[in-house]
Formats: sequence, structure tokens, C-alpha cells
Amino acid sequence: MRKIKHIIWKIVKWFFVSIGVLTVSLILLVAGVYAYYEWFWQEWSPSRIERITGVKVPRYKIIECHKGTRNFTREYEDVYEIEFKRMPSDDMFNQIDDLIETGKTSWSREGKDYYFSVVWGNGIQAPKGEREEDDRMFSIKITRGEKTARITSGVW
Repeated sequence: MRKIKHIIWKIVKWFFVSIGVLTVSLILLVAGVYAYYEWFWQEWSPSRIERITGVKVPRYKIIECHKGTRNFTREYEDVYEIEFKRMPSDDMFNQIDDLIETGKTSWSREGKDYYFSVVWGNGIQAPKGEREEDDRMFSIKITRGEKTARITSGVW
């Protein structure tokens, strides 16, 4: 009888240990995915994009991510395919057209495609709110009438 109680106790003990390890593993996995997503969202949030480009973009979600190769010099280029939560407004595109007309912007237009591209650091002035020490590049391509866009960012 005593041996049976001992065996049952070991089974119960290992069951709870296994459940505990599984629970902790799942929590760490979910936290890691959430932290990565939040890092990107903070990295290129709509408010940061607005500060850099001068144009308010709608909120979006990432639908595809192509991570560039990282090398020993820390250089990389990532490409994010995004989908806006709502269709970008004509007012937004009219605002970009007005900026392009001034000639004092990094926005350009080819047909329905609108491009913004900027690099900074290594002696090139950073956009407002960015650090010149970061040696970054950022670009976004938005097409009028489409709900998707492309963000390219990296370190050079």
C-alpha cells in the first residue's frame, strides 16, 4: 500500500511539474511574440511615420515581413507589407500632392504611386525627432485606391 501511494505521489508530482513547465513555456512564447510585435509597432508607429513624413497615415497591420540579412556591421534592410485599417483618404493624397508642389519634401509621385524616402546619420541631418547617430533609412510606398502599402527600413 505504501509503495502504491509513493508511485501515485510521483505521478501527481510529475504531472504538476509538466503542467507548470508547459504553462511557463507558453507564457514566454506569447510574451515573445507580443514583445516583437510591439517593438515593430513602436519602431514604425503611425505617429512616428507622421512625424517623419509630415503626413498622417491610417493605422495598419503587418501582413507580410521580409527580414533583411544582418551582418557584422549591423547593416540590414527589412520590408514590411502592410494593410491599412481603412482606405487612405483623398485628403491625405491631396496633402502629399501639396507637399510635392512645394519641392521641400522627400515625397514623390509616379502615377498613382506615392513614395517617401529618407536616410539620416553619418553626417546627414535626421528628420525631426530622430537621432543622427542611428544611421537609418526609411521609405514608404502608398498607392492611391489601394489599402496596402510597403514600408522599407533599415540601418546603413
